[in-house]
Formats: sequence, structure tokens, C-alpha cells
Amino acid sequence: IPWLDNARAFAILAVILVHATEHIYSMDAVHLNAISFQSALFAIIAFTIGRLGVPIFLFLTGYLLLDRKFNEDMCEKFWKRNWLGMVITTEIWIVIYDIFLRVFHFQPHWHTMSLFKDMLFLTQVKMGHMWYMPMIIGVYLCIPFAARSLQKLNAKILIFPVGILSAYAFLIPVWRVINETLSLTKIGSVLDLGYSGGVYGIYIILGYCIKKGMLNFCKKKQLGIIVSIFFLLTVLLQIFPLAYGKTYNVWYDCGFLVICGLFLFELFSFTKFIGSQKWWTWLSRNSFGIYLIHFPLIMVLQEWAKSLPLIMPVKVMLLCGIVLAISILICRGINHFPRLSKLLLYNR
Repeated sequence: IPWLDNARAFAILAVILVHATEHIYSMDAVHLNAISFQSALFAIIAFTIGRLGVPIFLFLTGYLLLDRKFNEDMCEKFWKRNWLGMVITTEIWIVIYDIFLRVFHFQPHWHTMSLFKDMLFLTQVKMGHMWYMPMIIGVYLCIPFAARSLQKLNAKILIFPVGILSAYAFLIPVWRVINETLSLTKIGSVLDLGYSGGVYGIYIILGYCIKKGMLNFCKKKQLGIIVSIFFLLTVLLQIFPLAYGKTYNVWYDCGFLVICGLFLFELFSFTKFIGSQKWWTWLSRNSFGIYLIHFPLIMVLQEWAKSLPLIMPVKVMLLCGIVLAISILICRGINHFPRLSKLLLYNR
């Protein structure tokens, strides 16, 4: 399905952009207020675009997996092929990352016990993007149960519970940012969202709702307007604290970001990307491999990129382009060895 490939291709490009941005810029109030407004605005806009990558990935998971009919045989097949395959690939990369961190002096000493803890998911390997893997592994474990439960329900019945959960998961954090910026009373929430999978579980359920036609009433122009409005609100929510010398970098519990990402996901079904569809499809199918490969490249190249006599936005885009190109070349090389590709890149 071309538009789903395009959505996934966008998501991996966005992830590379957000990581390149935060490795060139220091995304805190002290540094952003010390540079020109134009440069700081670019950083926040690029960072916000980048933050849309993970929501798109999660919407895709719900769209593609929660509508499947999981009988007992399908459950076993899913856990063996998809879940166990993802665990094995993650474990291999945890070892690669630990070796990488030691070889390139990002951590001073080799600790075998720390490696075992990383592999058992008792601690997190010191790579900024690796928080995603334990989360998605946990989610995948429960996908068959969720899918079987949802198939027995009319999608309309989800409006009430998903609405309540979304309000607590995504609107209270926005309210909290505003309150803390103005030094008002701190806002908390005692509602336990764990049974729903937390904010990430809600993202996946929303992807399923898109599959069931939740936004079919919206036309392309309306979708574009809503995406633009909530993208602007997400950017302003980060600019607002800067005026008070405070830092807020948007996270996935931000209601503005969720709405922007959700309507953007639907908008992809109306949008054809520039260039050959084969290229976007290839990028989509190799997005997981690129995700695993790109971060060490950014860590190695960031100091070189920072040293260039160029303005910071150009450094960000240059770092993005080089990291993407090298990641693609590595993926292409590994793809020549199907068994290795299956293990290293989770190519199924």
C-alpha cells in the first residue's frame, strides 16, 4: 500500500532529523536564548517535525496489526516470527552498541555485567534512541490479545474509553507545561494508564481507529489545516517557556503533537510523494535497519559537523543527509546477505 510506505519513509526521515537536531543544537533555554531567534526557531521546528516520527510508526503498528485475525496458530506464529525476531535483533544490537561505545570512547570501560543488564532490559544501553526497543517489544507481546479483543467490538464503542484515556494521557501534560512555565500550582494525574499500554498503547489503538475510518469525514484540505494548526501549537508550546528562561522539549505525551500526528497520518492517504515510489517503498521496508544504524553514525559525526564554518541549520541538514546516505549504503550491503539481513535489520 503506497501511502503506508510513504508514511513509514517519512517517519524514519523524521527520526534522523530529530536526532541530528539535538546533536547540533543544545535544546535548552540557556543555549536557545543565546542564539538568534531565527536559528532557535529552526531548531524547534526541526525538532517538532522529528518528533512526529515515532507517532507515525506507532499508528502504523495499530493500523497494520490490530486488524489481523489472530487464532491460536496465528498467535504462536506472530510471537515466534515477529516478537522473537525483534528480540533477537535488539539483543544483537545491544552487544554492537556496547562494543561501539567502548571502541569510540563514549564510555571509558567495558563492563560485562552492565552488558548483561542491558540485554535483560534491566538497564538501558547508553544510546538515546534505544528507549524505543523495550517499549515496542513489550507492546508486540500483547498485540495478539488486543487484536482479538478489538475484533469483537464495534469501533464506535472505543470512542468513550479512548477519549477518557487520551484526555488524561495527552491534555494534562500540555496543561502542566503551561502551569510550570507560569509557576502556578503543579498539575499531576493519579489515573493509572498502564493497562492501556500508557501513551504508546493509546497511539497504537488510534492507528486501529484510523483503519476503521475514524477520520473518513475529513477531506484533504481540512486535514492539512488541522495538521498545520496543531503543528503551530506544538511549536508555540515550546517557544512559550523560553520567554521565562525555562525549557520544554516536546515529548510523545503532548496532546498537540498527538493530534497533529494523527491527522498527518490520515493525510498521507491523500498524498503522493515526489520521485519514484520504488525508492520510498525501499526506504519504508528498511526503516527499522536505518533506525538501528543511524544513531551511532550521528554520534561519530556530530563533532565534525559542529566544527564546519556553516550556520547551524545547514549543519543539521548536512548531518542528516550524510547519516541517511551512509545508513542506506550499509543497509544495501547487508541486504545482499538475506540471513544476515534477517538478524541485523529485522527484514522479514
